[in-house]
Amino acid sequence: MRVAWVVATGHAVGADTNLNAIKAIGPIWGSHETWRAWSTDNVVCHDRTRARELLDRAFQAVCNFYLPRTQYEFLQRPIGVKLYEGDFSMEVDAIEDIVSLHLAAAQSDIVLMLGFNLSPLESTTDRLAAHKWRNRHGLMRGLMANSGQTQWVLVDPAGDLDKAYQTLPNLTCDTMANALQLLA
Repeated sequence: MRVAWVVATGHAVGADTNLNAIKAIGPIWGSHETWRAWSTDNVVCHDRTRARELLDRAFQAVCNFYLPRTQYEFLQRPIGVKLYEGDFSMEVDAIEDIVSLHLAAAQSDIVLMLGFNLSPLESTTDRLAAHKWRNRHGLMRGLMANSGQTQWVLVDPAGDLDKAYQTLPNLTCDTMANALQLLA
């Protein structure tokens, strides 16, 4: 059984989080913003400017560094990076989270999601924020629905699941303690 963790951008490491126990279960995927706190094994960067900064510091030597193939030429074919296909025309915040979920699902039977909020959209008058939220959740739900062989586990969810997720037979919620105990 292949297991992977995906950490949402901005999710903080808890004081009682045991990274060694997490890594013993499976690799951690996430955006370049998760690497320092989580020691992310597989790091995704979709932003060309930030990718250039990281490449200038030989970031690919300390992790599996994933870039979009569309930026590979522009970044002068950096050695030691991994590439992924696809681009996003939708307006979405933290696109690296979506890419990380895709890449982890392609290699895993179980994907443990840390820090993802799959709760209903809170009331807002900000139409752009609501638009981005709908795009993000549409992409995540579509991925889960189309990855029927992958079991998705939302670890320590922040609230109730949005109704769009409640019908997915391959999505469950659990606590970190249970995940560590069951998979260790």
